[in-house]
Amino acid sequence: MGAEPGVTVPERPRTSVVAEAPPPQFGATLALIFLLPLYFQVFQYLADLPLLWTFAKVSPLLLAPLVLLGLLRLRLPHTGLTFLVLLYVLLAAPILSMLQLQNDLVEGLGSTVKVWSLTFYFAAVASLVAFRVTEATLTRVLLGFALSSFVLLWVLWVTVPASMYGLKPAGQTIFLWDQEREERLLLPFAFGLIGVFWLARRFAQRPAVWPVLLIILAFVLMFTILKYRTVIAATALIVLWGMSEGFRRRAPTLFWGLVLGGGALGAAALLILSSLVVGTVQESLGGSLLVRQNSTKVLLQFLGEDPIRWVFGVGGTTEISRIGITDILRTRDFFFADLGWLGLIGEYGVIGSLLLLLLHLAALLETRRAAKLSPTPMRQALQDFVVYVLATSVVLSLVLTPGQIVTVLAIAVWMQRAASPDLPDGGQRQAQSRLKSAVPEPGERRAIA
Repeated sequence: MGAEPGVTVPERPRTSVVAEAPPPQFGATLALIFLLPLYFQVFQYLADLPLLWTFAKVSPLLLAPLVLLGLLRLRLPHTGLTFLVLLYVLLAAPILSMLQLQNDLVEGLGSTVKVWSLTFYFAAVASLVAFRVTEATLTRVLLGFALSSFVLLWVLWVTVPASMYGLKPAGQTIFLWDQEREERLLLPFAFGLIGVFWLARRFAQRPAVWPVLLIILAFVLMFTILKYRTVIAATALIVLWGMSEGFRRRAPTLFWGLVLGGGALGAAALLILSSLVVGTVQESLGGSLLVRQNSTKVLLQFLGEDPIRWVFGVGGTTEISRIGITDILRTRDFFFADLGWLGLIGEYGVIGSLLLLLLHLAALLETRRAAKLSPTPMRQALQDFVVYVLATSVVLSLVLTPGQIVTVLAIAVWMQRAASPDLPDGGQRQAQSRLKSAVPEPGERRAIA
């Protein structure tokens, strides 16, 4: 119908749907490049680089403003548990070391430096919120560090002369040498492992040739350069589990049948060959097995002298201690970190060990929740990394690099709160609008729970 003469029909207002632009990520990327190596304690044991090594040791103090921001402005889950762990390892353990290991106050407090990084839980969430990081940016940076880890591993291997290996004892260099494995590198490898787990999960979701080729290349480098048996074995099992996700969903009965059948055949073969190869296995493990056996024996004897030591632990010593743990136990090459759970109990007792285990289980719970909400390869890879840490804790202490696990916990908590997985784009548009108002105003406390 036409309009009546003299009557003006107003034009219908034009509307357009414009997607909200994500916040600029250049600054966020730079912040992650600077902060993630600290949170994951990449430089914690790089004694070959004294400046970076010292910087890594004091980084929890330098990041105190971010810790306070996360603690005072953001109501985070697991805060109570984290506080209990911090109280025990920062206060109870030094006192115990003064009573049991003859430390003075400075030495007792100095023995806690390695667990200061537990405060990174609060700092990591605060930095992700304050810099308005998107999950896509975080994923890119993590994968970039993963690639860099393998490239650096190869570059050091082909450029560093053999004469550099074995000049310093373990713990003071990354260039190691022993009779069984000869030259090998002991680089911090959390990023590399996360990258391998990401490749496995990426293959499970979208099968392709290139993830398999990269996984094979990664294991070749790990076998020939890292030569860390526990790390390689645990990583291989987790990678196989991740890659078989689709098979498990499509044919669970067949999958578990193959697993049980293969496990039974493997156990039978191991029993048959054990009497034949036990000497060979012991020779291949060589000095590392002998050191662990001797350390286990003397630690069990020391703890057995006083049942209180089993319950509360004895604390630790430092390199500057007048009387070191090797002097007390009268043995060489003793490290709590080499004895897995026994070493952890020796240092922090059953009580402290259970608290630390609960914190790791909290990380497993949150990464599992995040992966269920939005099963992206990176979320699943972070869950796999927590499983890896727990699996290797039989040999490697949970307080070797505790900043890694609390950082993964922080990322998982942030992922769940910052994005809604129900949106088609994985929640990124909603995440941007939330993150723009995520930094609280003065006097305001926000909940991320």
